[in-house]
Amino acid sequence: MPRFLRLLLIITSCLLSPAAFSQTVYELRYHYVDEGVNDNYKAFLMRNGDGTGFIRVAYFDSAANARQLYELPMEEIYGEHEDGTPDSSQLIFYALEPRTIFGTDGDYVPDHFVFEMKPGNPYYEPAFVYTVNEDSTQEFGTMDEVRLLEQKDLSEELVLQYFTPKDDFYLQLFATTTRGLTPEEKKTTLHLVLVANTEDNTIGTTCVVDKDATYKMFSEVAEFLGIQFKPAVIAGKDFSKVNVDKAVSAVQPGADDIVVFYYSGHGFNDVNEGYQFPYMDLRDKSFQRFGGAYALNVETIFQKLKSKGGRLNLVLSDCCNNDPASGQIMSGVGATTRTSSIGWSMENCQALFMNKKRTSLLMTAAVKGQLSAGNPANGGLFTFSFRESLEKALGPFSRKPDWNSLMTDARTQTINKAAHTWCDKTNKIVCVQHPVYKVE
Repeated sequence: MPRFLRLLLIITSCLLSPAAFSQTVYELRYHYVDEGVNDNYKAFLMRNGDGTGFIRVAYFDSAANARQLYELPMEEIYGEHEDGTPDSSQLIFYALEPRTIFGTDGDYVPDHFVFEMKPGNPYYEPAFVYTVNEDSTQEFGTMDEVRLLEQKDLSEELVLQYFTPKDDFYLQLFATTTRGLTPEEKKTTLHLVLVANTEDNTIGTTCVVDKDATYKMFSEVAEFLGIQFKPAVIAGKDFSKVNVDKAVSAVQPGADDIVVFYYSGHGFNDVNEGYQFPYMDLRDKSFQRFGGAYALNVETIFQKLKSKGGRLNLVLSDCCNNDPASGQIMSGVGATTRTSSIGWSMENCQALFMNKKRTSLLMTAAVKGQLSAGNPANGGLFTFSFRESLEKALGPFSRKPDWNSLMTDARTQTINKAAHTWCDKTNKIVCVQHPVYKVE
């Protein structure tokens, strides 16, 4: 019998932090025994690396002689020991109010899906399912089949068991026809200036994760689209304000090019100045004085790059935006599940990166007066959330994404993850972090 029997309805008592970004898709078949009769169900569960996702549950209602299909938004929480402390060996996908896709409204009582981590296995795996009756009693179901889905498994026959031909996911897989880029469009260059303070003795390991993951993301975008990629990486012993200035000056985009600037390191702000976005601390030697000649505001970078005339300009910074005496926070590490090899949508990638509308975006990890959090396993909390939002936007579960929606999602997920992450576990203090962005 499961250990967590007391349900965690107070979500804030179970604090999670992000894992490596990816998508997990399972098909689950399970049953309950009611008065000796098996009630059979099947579910399509999709989890993003940031803990968001949904479940679609299908079954045949013999009384109505009809198929039923419901979608369940979900909260991801840990289980609970009998003494009320979190049980991190169990990860519960706690279903919220179901939405009827087709069938009878109100007939379905939501199922909650429990994943468990066994000794020696770094992943949470599907274990069992349960539901809560009106009298608060619980019924436990048995998993009959667990299937991790890959791209090759998403046949039209399988998808139509959980989606209608009007659903975005179905349309992305089977009804979308996206033209390839023209020879002229393939001349587009994605310029990446990536700055990371990887040798800092407090946050260097976190910056390494940010640097590698960010480089991988944007290089793969260029490769997927078939456009040119021109990176400049300033990290390790090359980290300095001089080299940042040189790299920014060297960017000479064409009118249709994409320019991305990314910074991971220490940051600060001054309450007496008008800048809402942070200064980057670009000291590369311990004897250099703080600020002044060794600092650069990311808004200055934004304006410089925007003035160069590229079609899409994206400036991101993952650093504190607070008093210089404050330090970056090291947050906890959270849950991971197995990943499904499901590819990107060309339509979505073109909608974001090849849109003819000229756009410039500036986003930083925390509003003025706040710190930013991260850990050596996952990198910066904001960087993780942004990458995951981009990953979701490029994947087949979204349709025709736009940058404003993506930025809003990254901000929301950063806020949510911070609120469910211990920044001081001993004193039970959660992180508070609200990214800020603007679009021009």
